[in-house]
Amino acid sequence: MNEQATTGAPSGLFKRIVSEKRQRLRKNVHILFLSLTAEEIDPIITLLRGARMAPRGQQVQSAEELNAALSERSWDLILSPQVEGQFGAREAAQIIHRLNKDIPIIQLVPKSSSQALLQGLKARMATVISLEEQELLLIQIRRQLEHLETRRHLRILEAELAQTEKQCQHLADLASLPIVYLTKSLAPIYSNPAFTELFGLEDNNHLESQTLDKFTVLKDRDRLKTALQDALDNSNHIIKTELNARRIDGTNFQAAFTIQHAHYLNQDCLQVMISPDSDDNETTFENLDPTTRLYDADYIINALEKAAHRALIGGADCSLLYIRFDNYSALQSELGVTGSDIVLSDVADLLRRKINKTHICARLEDDVFAILFHDPSPDKAMKLAELLCNSVAQLKVDVAGTSVQTSCSIGVSTINDNAPHYIELIDRARQAADEARHNGLRGNCVKLFETPEDELDEIDDSSIKLIQDALKNDKFRLLFQPIVALASANGWGNYEVFLRLQQNDDDEALSPNIFLSTMDHSDTSIQIDKWVIEHTFSRMTEQLKHKQRCRIFINLTASFYQDQDELSWIADKLKEHRIPAELVVFQISESDLSTSQLQAEHFRFGLKKLGCKFCIKHFGISENRELLRIKLKPDLVKLDGSYIQDLSNSTEFDKAFASLIKDLKHANISNIAPYVEDTQLMGKLWKFGVDYIQGYYLQPPSEEMNYDFFE
Repeated sequence: MNEQATTGAPSGLFKRIVSEKRQRLRKNVHILFLSLTAEEIDPIITLLRGARMAPRGQQVQSAEELNAALSERSWDLILSPQVEGQFGAREAAQIIHRLNKDIPIIQLVPKSSSQALLQGLKARMATVISLEEQELLLIQIRRQLEHLETRRHLRILEAELAQTEKQCQHLADLASLPIVYLTKSLAPIYSNPAFTELFGLEDNNHLESQTLDKFTVLKDRDRLKTALQDALDNSNHIIKTELNARRIDGTNFQAAFTIQHAHYLNQDCLQVMISPDSDDNETTFENLDPTTRLYDADYIINALEKAAHRALIGGADCSLLYIRFDNYSALQSELGVTGSDIVLSDVADLLRRKINKTHICARLEDDVFAILFHDPSPDKAMKLAELLCNSVAQLKVDVAGTSVQTSCSIGVSTINDNAPHYIELIDRARQAADEARHNGLRGNCVKLFETPEDELDEIDDSSIKLIQDALKNDKFRLLFQPIVALASANGWGNYEVFLRLQQNDDDEALSPNIFLSTMDHSDTSIQIDKWVIEHTFSRMTEQLKHKQRCRIFINLTASFYQDQDELSWIADKLKEHRIPAELVVFQISESDLSTSQLQAEHFRFGLKKLGCKFCIKHFGISENRELLRIKLKPDLVKLDGSYIQDLSNSTEFDKAFASLIKDLKHANISNIAPYVEDTQLMGKLWKFGVDYIQGYYLQPPSEEMNYDFFE
């Protein structure tokens, strides 16, 4: 029985998630909580943290507070219920609309219904959802943030477009080629100095009372009108035509008219460039690869860029086929450069025979061919790919009397009105070809690129089975990252423990929290916490035997500290492994502590009796932070990573950060700054009086505790 059947884990789920490149520092999300209590806010913050976001929230209870908050900074999201007689979502929507701000509002209701959704949408809510439906709430929050980011990006692009149009206007003024812009009714709205000079106009004002066809001879005017109408009807195409132009003085000359859609003064129009005495010749040999006589990389990349642009407008879908040879290195080793070139040349001949000249076939890299397939059907593109794959595999090439065969893997990327940048289209097709080669073991396969589903959307009970299998078969491993004192050390080093799950040696290790962020998994999370404590204590015992005295920070989930029986279990393990309690620091997320403060106080009291230290991590994100600090009296706090990110991005946050550190020092609580990535940031933290720092600048998490704290 294979491993998938044993664990119940979905095939490819693990590999898909671990292959994603994740940022070390989570993205800050600035949220306004309207008329919500701290007890209602904290579960939302916990939910977002589990989804790899860094929420920074602020409570608002009135219109005055909302206006003040809106004037302070840009906000990403508003979460609010609608309670009769209280300031809530609908009143906030009116203020946002009046101020013309783009902030999505999610209205929270006790129970979801179509009527509540309808009323909310009418009141300009982004969506309406029950606070109890946490997984659905998370999906909606992520979707609204994605839409907001898209809108912000669009506004930036529109501003850049306006700047580009301004630059194009300047370049048109300086251009040596005559250029004229026409409205959709074919009335001239602009001509550059080169046009005025070529046609003998005194100034541009003389053009306003003319139509462009007046600048051609009588017999060519209908041809020009037809070309202009074709350009209007086919926005994706560039129309070229040779005409006899006519100057104001009545003299004529041969010219090439190039007509295409453009944008001028915030309106769609036609741009006409006129090339006097021009031979509109396409380059031939310059665009060909000398070995295969196919088009070269520059040619197909330019064609791909144009195709992607046409597809964005709509109605011009096509596909890119990325053809990679499976054994090109072996061919070069066996046949040499000359012999492998013969194979490439014969395969190129095969492509020419199989592919209509309507489509563009080129050599993209040494061992890669590419085809720009001008057909909107992905099914036809896949059938062509399968045909080519089989034909290449059956092709026998004679090289110096030796019959040689090869094969290829083909990735197909569709190009439509949702297509990304043309360079990413190539990357998509390359990725699909790599997957085709992997799936076929030795290649000779085709694969259509499919946008991967959101990793959280695929996680289900099988993920829990995957973790339980890892616990049972000891597939977890521990990593340690140093926490270094900025001022003076206390005589020992500090490490935080990280848990990673790794199925195969070649896979990137993955935190199990990725799986457990939105599920009811209290028993599983307690099992994981116990596994970490047990194995960490074993490592600490080995360290103590070698006279290496280090303080260890161990993360705990809410499920663990809410079970009071676990305190006795910790005491037994400390005694069993002979670990000094002062060397163990248990740290818990501030948002978790906020949701169950009574259990948190009992657990903190028990740790103090045992002699263990207590740390609140992600400190500063909850409205209850000051209350928790006073009630729980932590020995240390680890600041939320969003504080460090704000500190890195601007100096506006410096004053508030300095005040936070000052308050902690007055309370005699040591502080830790995570995510330290550079020297400049470390200097800032030292200036503000931060006690400890942690991050990749010092050392990434490692399997060994070998950092030299006292060098």
